[in-house]
Amino acid sequence: MPLDKKWDANLIGTCLDQLDQGISVMDADLKLVFTNQKFLEIMELPESLMVPGKTHLSDVFRFNALRGEYGNGNIDNLIAERITLAEKREAHSFERVRPDDTVIKVDGKPLPDGGFITTYADVSELYHSKKALEKANNRLDERVRNRTKELANRKTELTDKATTLEMVMQNVDTGIALFDKDLKLSLWNDRYFELLNGLDSFKVVGTPIESFIRSIDENPVSGENFSEKNFLTLMNSVKNFEPYRQIRKQKDGLFLEVRRHPTPGGLLLTIADVSDQKNAEVVLRQNNEALETRVEERTSELRAAKELAERASTTKSQFLANMSHELRTPLNAIIGFSELLLMDDYTIINQEKRGEYAKDINSAGAHLLQVINDILDVAKIEANQINLLEQELDLKSIIGSCVQMVSVAAQKQSIKLTTEFPDNLPYLYADPTRLKQVISNLLSNAVKFTDPEGEIRIQVSAHTDQPCSISVIDTGIGIASDLIDHVQTQFGQIHSNYNRNHQGTGLGLSLVRLLTEAHGGTFKLESELGVGTAAHIILPSERLRSVAA
Repeated sequence: MPLDKKWDANLIGTCLDQLDQGISVMDADLKLVFTNQKFLEIMELPESLMVPGKTHLSDVFRFNALRGEYGNGNIDNLIAERITLAEKREAHSFERVRPDDTVIKVDGKPLPDGGFITTYADVSELYHSKKALEKANNRLDERVRNRTKELANRKTELTDKATTLEMVMQNVDTGIALFDKDLKLSLWNDRYFELLNGLDSFKVVGTPIESFIRSIDENPVSGENFSEKNFLTLMNSVKNFEPYRQIRKQKDGLFLEVRRHPTPGGLLLTIADVSDQKNAEVVLRQNNEALETRVEERTSELRAAKELAERASTTKSQFLANMSHELRTPLNAIIGFSELLLMDDYTIINQEKRGEYAKDINSAGAHLLQVINDILDVAKIEANQINLLEQELDLKSIIGSCVQMVSVAAQKQSIKLTTEFPDNLPYLYADPTRLKQVISNLLSNAVKFTDPEGEIRIQVSAHTDQPCSISVIDTGIGIASDLIDHVQTQFGQIHSNYNRNHQGTGLGLSLVRLLTEAHGGTFKLESELGVGTAAHIILPSERLRSVAA
């Protein structure tokens, strides 16, 4: 704005009434000089109270005190405290929470003539963005100080009221430009050109609005590269003085809110930097998306946990049913045969029968003991209470004794048992009792589920720089691929007529896996239904020692 042009008060007043900020100006005697309509709306003050030249600041304080704006206390004391502060003519900036929980940002600044100007903004929505607002206020204070210095040199050229109104224009954080009825620039503030990035050459009264729009469109930062058709459509809207609002993202990342307001004498354009608000919205949206993702993940976890608990409950029910059979059968045999031996007239049972009954009792007791031992072993391993008594051992000897344990049962079914060992087999550092338990479990399963005339092979692969592998391979009935994981779980059994005819708790393979893992190894099961099964115990190479003699 040229220094020799005075501002039209009515035009500027109309312009200020369009702002989203309330404004009040007090003279040196604390009497009202000017307010805009937004001030009355924000502070909910009646127009009859705010009369320029008549209303004193104490009248406003009394009205607010009576309706509880300042909290509890003596009304006169509350008013006196605030008048004392006002008489100091000190700049002030604070946020006030009103009784209805709205938050009002109040900024007051002294004027050179002894009065002061105060702006009011409803910042309820941005209350939690205080850091961003403090940054903006710091910039505002700097511009106020610079502008105040400039106004000191222009005081003699401008009327007091025009100076006051211009100061208001220059100190708001919104860029403002007023175009006349011919859409030519007549008034502006510095903030408007700051936000337009390098259009300082247009700071000339009479610059047509079309030049602004063309230059903005061609600007490498803010340009939108309108087609000629779109440009003409936009200009037609401008020439019709149509209201407009848009939030535009520039290429430098800033978000600018652009508004057009028709006025009685022309068109008011405003530009506001809303980057902090938009970025906060982005963060909030991202947080919401992350929360929704986490909720979905947690729901999936809970669903999986529920399914796991249901499977565990089913497995335990199956285990109890198995235990009913596995425990009752040997106990019934023990009780039945012992009752026969306890008969008063036991002479009716010959010596051969008594020996047979005793063997049956012993066999039933041994089976019962094995069932209980398996259950206790699983419980100990899961409770980390199992202690491995490790030593260097001859793998051939261990496997040989395990083969001997099942050889009788294999011979009864004409099942061929073979072993394959590499030359120079190293010693293995392990718990011999637990290793026998693992291998004998696998051999017992292989014999149990291999048809007569079948074959069972025990293969050992052991080199000092590679893992040690012990494999039990049979030509038995095999396991369906979808049940391989199931049979390795605790109490996991395949419910079939063939399986039900064989004793077992369903703990064998689970115990094999747990004991193998206790040695730092892994257990792998491969099977094909109707072809056979291969069970692999793989132990780390660190457990191999020097070559056995």
